Amino acid sequence: DGFRKLKNNEGKFKEWVSRDRQGLLSLYEASHLAFNGEDILEEALNFATKNLKSSSIHPHKADTISLQKQIDFALRFPAWKCVPRSLARHSIDFYSEDASQNQKLLTFAKMDFNIVQNLHQQELYEISG
Repeated sequence: DGFRKLKNNEGKFKEWVSRDRQGLLSLYEASHLAFNGEDILEEALNFATKNLKSSSIHPHKADTISLQKQIDFALRFPAWKCVPRSLARHSIDFYSEDASQNQKLLTFAKMDFNIVQNLHQQELYEISG
């Protein structure tokens, strides 16, 4: 029902949805989680894909470089197809380029990623040794 609010009386997605690039990217990722028969999510996926591809060809001036990189990455590798650790690493990179970043949060994310990576390396060493 939440997705129906994004549609007008004619059953088409409202114009403002295509102008909100961050929201469109979220819609794109969410619509990948559709099950067979969820027509509105399939429509959302088609709508979001078309508009995001259009924004990759003709970036909007309001888009930041980081947002455009996120869009391009998501079109090649939707989140549901990515290994979570790899997605986390790319998300850290994107966030580090964001002008509105929280430096403490970014530092924590990098430390957490490195700690878990070190743990995985230790486990791999123990298993293979």
